[in-house]
Amino acid sequence: MFSSFSSAGGQAQSVGRSDSHERDCEVVAKVISGDINWTPQSKLCKYDKIHPVRGRKVEIFCYSHGKLLYLTDSTVSEHCLPLSQRRFENCTLKNGYTCVTPKGPGSDENIPTLITPYGVVILNTNPILSWSATPEATSYMVQIEGKGVNWSVEVKATQLPYPKDQPAMESGNVYNVNVIANRGDEPIAASASILLIVPTDKAQEIATTINRLQSLNQFQDELAIDVDSVYETENLVNESILVLKARAKAGSKNPTIYRLLGDRYLEAYLPSAAISAYATASKLARKENNADELVKAEAGAKIADQSQKRRERARGG
Repeated sequence: MFSSFSSAGGQAQSVGRSDSHERDCEVVAKVISGDINWTPQSKLCKYDKIHPVRGRKVEIFCYSHGKLLYLTDSTVSEHCLPLSQRRFENCTLKNGYTCVTPKGPGSDENIPTLITPYGVVILNTNPILSWSATPEATSYMVQIEGKGVNWSVEVKATQLPYPKDQPAMESGNVYNVNVIANRGDEPIAASASILLIVPTDKAQEIATTINRLQSLNQFQDELAIDVDSVYETENLVNESILVLKARAKAGSKNPTIYRLLGDRYLEAYLPSAAISAYATASKLARKENNADELVKAEAGAKIADQSQKRRERARGG
């Protein structure tokens, strides 16, 4: 998704969201262009004011909305809420996982529960499917059914690239995904999940926003953090995790990357992966004396640890 970008210079007030601990307020937006006082990529707190160049509007990126806004003279808080006040209605650590079908093994570890795509809402119409292993299973039957799609494939592994000879799922539709574990010819366990494919117009809107962010010549970590905001607003947990994992794989030393990755793993109901990501975030935050990220990472780690322990108790472990 990302192309190469050179580093961008910044003014004293141009503090990245990952470095918001250097200000005495929570960063809620980023200036893109058109302000008299704020340079491009300056970070804005809720009480900051914007003043457009005569005859223009100020273009800002609002983190809580994950969208680009075009504004006249106003205070930022009139348009962008702090992330801490954002209302979460879907599968997140902030609301206790009230999503439709959380991914990852549940209380019954014998069930072949769908893991990827992470989350429920996705952009990719032919994703790679993976699921948790069932003890003693010798094969798995994977079935997808919905508008224009009705196929089943038997495999021995716990991963299946979307079959090239089958029609892709269609944008704006809901699909049922069943994974059946077999021992020989006998079914021994099964799971049922759903996938919601983002409508075409919404996917185009998301792509337009990300393309604009990519044009800003930012550091790669900062770009990934912005893109995560776009995906998170649309509940695209799978896309967020892939972007953040790519930065982690590239060797990022930014604690925000790993803390956000931990948050997204929690949303995907994968507490073990979240614990690992939060541990890295905490280590990096301590190294650079980033108190804000350290607090967030440690809070997330506690939630992930509690979730993991609940699952172990449910399994009798």
